[in-house]
Amino acid sequence: MPAHALLPAVNRLLQQVEEVSGLPVSVFEQRDLDTLATVRPATPEHQAHLIAYRDGDEASSYHVAFEAALLLRIVQVPAEQRVNLTEKREAREKVVGQVEKLFKDSIGLAQARQAGLRFYDGLMLQLRSTGPGLWADRWLFEQLPELRGLQAAVLQGQVQQNVPCLNVEVDKMSPAAVVKASRAMNAAQAFQTAELLGLPPLAIPYQAAGFEALAKELIALTRAEPTTDDPDREIIDGWAEKLGLSRWYVWKTP
Repeated sequence: MPAHALLPAVNRLLQQVEEVSGLPVSVFEQRDLDTLATVRPATPEHQAHLIAYRDGDEASSYHVAFEAALLLRIVQVPAEQRVNLTEKREAREKVVGQVEKLFKDSIGLAQARQAGLRFYDGLMLQLRSTGPGLWADRWLFEQLPELRGLQAAVLQGQVQQNVPCLNVEVDKMSPAAVVKASRAMNAAQAFQTAELLGLPPLAIPYQAAGFEALAKELIALTRAEPTTDDPDREIIDGWAEKLGLSRWYVWKTP
């Protein structure tokens, strides 16, 4: 689905990003993406923002809009203040050690290490993306009502896809700190989606699992008035504190 086939509201949002940043936005299909869509802000070497999407279907309009909303926030952070969340060796190795203990005598050390790295990397990706993502979902719901029908289908699908993480079998195969933090972030997404769409049953599994209070605290952090020029970093750091992950990463300049 080329950019010209995107819904008009999405093209208007892309134009807004271009006006704010002073740089073009290129949207293209990339079928080998691991995720549904991704964004790469412009760099001094490449003076264009890139948004790639995986599947050329109708839902791609929402996925592109979501990445564009995130990009709109990024380009408003002064260039000299932009930082990336990066791994912290001590935290990574702690997760690897926990996985090695979990699977002792059942898989080899090399396999256990790879599994531990996936757990750590996956959790850091979830921390980096979910909080700002909730902000983007809510902003799009408020600013682009034309997308609400499509948004409802996408968000319901995401929430339902995450519910199996509550299965008790997951606890037997995952480091406790990782699974607890991941479930809390999924819960925050479920509770916000339930509120936006007026569908309370979407949050019931997480409510029954005891995540309601923490989920609502996380959601509140995405709605707080920013106190710095980098509101996404504020959200991520706030979530990390609530989830016990503050020592799991560092911020570095690109």
